[in-house]
Amino acid sequence: MKDDESPASKQQLGVRINTSLVVEAKVLAVRQQRRLNDLIEEALRDLLKKYREKSKGK
Repeated sequence: MKDDESPASKQQLGVRINTSLVVEAKVLAVRQQRRLNDLIEEALRDLLKKYREKSKGK
């Protein structure tokens, strides 16, 4: 866990996600021996980076 990612710096978020995506993500988490939460945070970071880079290109 990074310094800025202590449990106190986290926020609980309730979302509804397509069931098949959840199942695939859970399987991936098990295969990678990682927590599902970690995979979701990684995906959100990648998505934000993608759109930051797109907006710089305009």
